Amino acid sequence: MKRVLLAVVLATAAIYLPAALGSAQPAGGGQQTDPWFGTFSIIAFDPATNELGVGVQSRAFGAGAAVPYAKPGVGAVATQASANRQYGPRAIALLEQGLSPAEVVKRITDEDPGRDTRQVAVIDTKGRSAVYTGKRVIDRNSDPKDLVHLGGYAGHVTGEHFSAQGNTLASAAVVEAMAAAYRTGKGSMAERLMDALDAGQSKGGDTRGMQSAGILVVRPLDPKSESTVERIVDIRVDDSPEPFKELRRLLNMTTGVPNRLMTRANELSKSGQHDQAIAEAKQALEINPRAETTMYGLARLYAAAGNTRLALEHLSMAIARQPKQWKFEASNDPAFEKLRALPEFQRLINP
Repeated sequence: MKRVLLAVVLATAAIYLPAALGSAQPAGGGQQTDPWFGTFSIIAFDPATNELGVGVQSRAFGAGAAVPYAKPGVGAVATQASANRQYGPRAIALLEQGLSPAEVVKRITDEDPGRDTRQVAVIDTKGRSAVYTGKRVIDRNSDPKDLVHLGGYAGHVTGEHFSAQGNTLASAAVVEAMAAAYRTGKGSMAERLMDALDAGQSKGGDTRGMQSAGILVVRPLDPKSESTVERIVDIRVDDSPEPFKELRRLLNMTTGVPNRLMTRANELSKSGQHDQAIAEAKQALEINPRAETTMYGLARLYAAAGNTRLALEHLSMAIARQPKQWKFEASNDPAFEKLRALPEFQRLINP
């Protein structure tokens, strides 16, 4: 009975292992049929903040979990095409031993019989990077029997403290646009990585379309800080027809954009600019639609603007999510003074 159960488990695992994430070729040396091949990514190091980051997009499911690896103070890795997921931890370990990215890439690919189907990029905390694109990755672009990848592009652009790379791309313009966007980008590393991904997609991106994306940014802990967070940005979208829209929303949440919008909204409201204040708050709620704090804040703004109906509507939304907190807050909040005698308001705040 135990043998039968083991056989079932192994068979099930074989069925559900995504081809794009496998690292070995089939027995007998045959070429693995792999429709999940194309990906573009960018790896980077910021000497000003000591941050290391990886941004990625692919037509494969869950690329944000499979492609990026990074360790604060050591380096970052993007493993893609027929991704060998051992490349990430192996490359990090070799960087810790003092090998350069070029030496690391050579070591891990020399040791891998499936290297011809891989693409990998490595960067260290000196800003040095190295990229390997396997022969089969390139050959697929001109193989008339490979209708998935025929006519695509595989390659990379390396710049100061970053490298952009991809395969099954619309053209070389994809990685060139990524490089240009990262070089000229403003804001945090995560925002620059996001801009680079958007730029790559604007030039056609992966020829097969879009499905998943992710951004990983790590930073060494400041010994003077009480923070325990090294992964300062760790977001991904595993399955979406337009993953960058959701990835941008998640990035905005991670970097505190809704809070800044609400701060601005309150300032505008105090100066009597109610329409502008409400617009800022609505944008914050679009980014984080389940934030009852924002719902409550928007109710206050509508009340200040004299819009009783929408003030009660948004107050109701906040109370529905956290009844005890927002009933108590609203019952004592001067912002709702003009609404306090209304039966609708009393029904909301009373038990």
